[in-house]
Amino acid sequence: MNRSHKSSLAAGNTNTPKWIVFFCSFIWIAGAADLYAQKSEKAPVELPEYVETFSIKTKSALNTEIPFYLRVPKNYQPGKSHRLLFLCPYLNQDGLAKLKGSAAWLELADERNWFVMTCTFKQDQKDVLDRKLSYYYPEAFSGKATLEALDLVSKKYSVDTERLLMQGLSGGAQFVHRFALWAPDRVTAVAVNSSSWFDPPNPKSNRIAWLITIGESDARFNDSLDMVEGLRSAGATPLLRSYLGMVHEGSAAVERLNMEFLKFYDDHTRANLGKRRTAMSPQEDWLSMKATEMPYVGDRNNWKFWPNKPDTRELIAEDSRIYIPSENIAKVWGNLEEEP
Repeated sequence: MNRSHKSSLAAGNTNTPKWIVFFCSFIWIAGAADLYAQKSEKAPVELPEYVETFSIKTKSALNTEIPFYLRVPKNYQPGKSHRLLFLCPYLNQDGLAKLKGSAAWLELADERNWFVMTCTFKQDQKDVLDRKLSYYYPEAFSGKATLEALDLVSKKYSVDTERLLMQGLSGGAQFVHRFALWAPDRVTAVAVNSSSWFDPPNPKSNRIAWLITIGESDARFNDSLDMVEGLRSAGATPLLRSYLGMVHEGSAAVERLNMEFLKFYDDHTRANLGKRRTAMSPQEDWLSMKATEMPYVGDRNNWKFWPNKPDTRELIAEDSRIYIPSENIAKVWGNLEEEP
């Protein structure tokens, strides 16, 4: 009897009460759903040492909550005002991946006690020209989100959020150059690497120190030249460097120049960290140096440079002159030539 009873259950005995079948089915479904939910839960993101994250809500459909990542310098000193470097990822690059891949920047940040912040902006590539949808345009949503993030950081740490250093490549360059134009009272210096197109400079552009790099084989090479001329017309003294054979990309040479450039302006504005910026701040911070005040002048046709004197300036066509604010930057920018 026992053997025949077991075989009938195995074969699906039709005499099994329906309520038992229903109950067993319910338990199985509930268990399966619970198991699926457990598998679907995202594992918490493992953050590198000294890194914390928070999110900012926006009106953007693709960026309802923008994750920001903040790295605190190893030797952070509460009560002492610190610099913040904003590294903007390229198009659709993950912000945490950007931070993890920026070892040289993080080493420099620790040497100089900089905070480093990045984030993840999402972008549908077909909308890059849409000023209402694209994060390239800070007035859409990205600028406000960045300011809110900076406000949160300044409430927790001693950080000067009015004297930012910024760097971005490609899509990152699209954002940082527009943010600098949009909020010039927040930015000390910006390194703009391979931005395909630009917004035109405005009268406050001369409040910022500008570095623009571009590959000479980049399809949008001339846009960078036009931006440099526009900045000059606005009273700024931008530093331009183009690279023979380089397309739409970055390089180790570009990164070295970025670092020397931002280090220089960190040094020359460090004494004013923590002070409120005023209309006189660009002069006090030495951001609006005139061309004749720069110690070196270079020729963008051959990347040679000389001490900046009237006779050496005459060696270079006016539209090819690049004025360089320090010897260290000049040595990374080009090759020193003997005075005539």
